[in-house]
Parts: sequence; structure tokens; C-alpha cells
Amino acid sequence: MPPPRSIRLSVVVNNLTPYRVQSHLRFKREIPGLRLDTYVTWDTSRNLWVYKDMPDIGVVTFPGAITESMIGTLDYYAGDFRTGGKVIRQLEANPPDAVLLCGYGYPAMYRVLRWCTRRKVPCILWTDSNVHSDTARGIRKLVKRHIVSRVVRDVSAIFACGHNGARYWANYGATADRMFFGPVEPDYDLIEHAPPQAVAEVVRAFNLKPDRRRLLVCSRLVPVKAVDQAIDAFAGVARKRPDVDLVILGNGPLRSELTARVPSPLASRVIFAGFQDRQEIVNAWYSQSHVLLHPATWEPWGVVLLEAAAAGLAIITTHVVGAVPEVAHDGVNAVLVRPNDRRALMHAIMTVTEPGRLEAMRAASVQVSQHFRAERDPVEGLRKALAFVGLPPDQPAAS
Repeated sequence: MPPPRSIRLSVVVNNLTPYRVQSHLRFKREIPGLRLDTYVTWDTSRNLWVYKDMPDIGVVTFPGAITESMIGTLDYYAGDFRTGGKVIRQLEANPPDAVLLCGYGYPAMYRVLRWCTRRKVPCILWTDSNVHSDTARGIRKLVKRHIVSRVVRDVSAIFACGHNGARYWANYGATADRMFFGPVEPDYDLIEHAPPQAVAEVVRAFNLKPDRRRLLVCSRLVPVKAVDQAIDAFAGVARKRPDVDLVILGNGPLRSELTARVPSPLASRVIFAGFQDRQEIVNAWYSQSHVLLHPATWEPWGVVLLEAAAAGLAIITTHVVGAVPEVAHDGVNAVLVRPNDRRALMHAIMTVTEPGRLEAMRAASVQVSQHFRAERDPVEGLRKALAFVGLPPDQPAAS
């Protein structure tokens, strides 16, 4: 039987997070003949994540690239524009069959899109845009509509994380036949099989008792994650739920402020576990928790919801988080609340932790996760997108 055709796919991404690495590994491993080049447009040398062995996904970085902290400055726009030129020179030296562009609202990305259009290279836009973020009004709305509608015309296909993304792009003229689903996902196997030594390490380090139930906040400590609301809601119900604790896994500029926000009588019941650069430790915390509490006021996608569902946690979150339609089903495995509603958060905690209900919702999360993964596999989505742009990956190589 002839070998499958070789497809050179260039992925352009600003920041190489662990979840991106996980997706790229699956693409390369599960699509025969796929050759992957990964161009990273931001300076990731200061990333907090630790990769045991940088996998062979063709990573190319660029000296002098901008950092995330520079966003919004003149140096950011000029620097990212220059990096876009460096990416283009790489693309010209190593011509791709298609480009998978992870975003469009950055100078480097937009420059690469223009190159693809001129060179007639198929460009698939991989995006976590969320319809709930589409709040521009007045002149800003008109300008955005002009720009985004042009992006829709110029790209060959759209690779959306989920339904909220598909709704976003449909509002700008994308038709269903050009949209495919490519959810950014965690390493499910590592979640479902947290290493026993990692679990033991967490239990020992934080003296976790098996008779306690734990609400888990897993996020950066920044305003948009609304961790202050999680603390306030927990404090409001703590007396009625004496066997429930709150775990805050993550770090950020609000750490001191949030620590001070915890009422002193509850200090022993609120655990600040800090940032964990080892994914197995994060997954160990999932295995020792019962409810994900994620009151974010905005979240483009929200891999944390996918992690929680796969780990069998009940979910409390806001309806504006991108991944909600996929894995947080209100009244089944989740309770959805409006953003910035502390009273609703308190009620949700009381509801989810009712005897019997918590166990049922946790079991439902596992079922919801399994169904979602079967229906929205990103590898299958990429196969369909490549076939749509004329590059079916399973077609035999030309003899």
C-alpha cells in the first residue's frame, strides 16, 4: 500500500503553552505524513511552564521577539510587525502546503495572513474567539466589522474551538461549510491517571484530609478570573458547609490582596497552593478536589473546564466562558451564573454541595467529557479542514 501524502503544515502561534504543545503532538502523531513547523512569534524564554523534553514539533523562535507584557505599546506593534517579516522569510525558505494561523489580531499574524493571500497558500485560522466578547459599539464596531469580515474572506477555513467561536465567526460572514472544530485540549490521559507519587506529594504537603470536600479555583490571580468573588462566595456559605474547603491553585499580581481578603476565621480552610509548573501536580489537585469554581468575567475558551470535566469535578462557572456549551451543562454537571454575581455564586455552591447532588454531578461530568471528546476531536477537525483546502491527509503519495 502506498504511503500517505506528505503535507507540510506551518503553525504560527504567539505563545507555546502546554496545551498547544499537546495539540501539536497529537496532530503529528495521528495524521500520517504530516510535517509540522511551529513558528513562535513572542519571546517565550520567560515562560513559567517546564517542558521535560521539548518535543519534536519543529519549533522555531525569533531573537528579539516581543514579550506579552509589551502589548499595547509602540514597541509591541513595531516588534511584532518585524517578527512577522522573519516568519515570512522562514515560510519562503521552507514553503508550506498550508498555514495554520493561531489568531489574527496581532501584527505578525495579520502580516502572515496577507502573505498567504498573495502567495495563494491555504490559510486555516485556528481561533478561540468567543461570541460573548463581541461587545464593540459605535465606530469601534464598524471598524471591527470591516477588519474581521475581510479576515473571513481571506482565510481558507476557520478552525474554531467550540460553538461560541462558530457563532462569533458566523456573525462576520463565515459559512458553516468553512468552519471546523478544533478545541484546544489538555492531556486527558494524564488527568485520568494522575501519578500516585504526585497525588501523595500534594496530600502530604498540604495535609489534605479524606473527609473534606474541596472547591478548586485553578487560574492566574488576575482581575478577569474574579477569584475575589470566589473567596467572598465561599466565605458567605462556609458556616453552612463546615466540611468544605477552598483551594486556590495559581499565582499572579493579586496574590497579596486575595490572601488578605480571606476572613481570619477561615484562614485554615482556604489553601493558596501557588503556581505549579508540573502538570502532574496540577492533575493531582484535580484528583483531590470535588468542584471547579471558575467565576471568570471573561474567558475566550477555558481549557480549565475541559480538565475539570475529564477529572470528574462538578463545575460552577459563568455563561460567558467559551467552553461552556461543550462541557458545562447547566443542571447536569454544572451550575452557570451571571458574571459578577456573588449571591448567585453562593447559591451555586450550596446547590452543588447538597448531599447526593455532588456525586451525581461529578459522574455526569465524566459522561459529558467523554461525549464531547468523541464528537469534537481536534485531530479529526484538522483532517476535515485540510481536506477542505485540497490537502486530504489520507490520500496516497503520488508515485
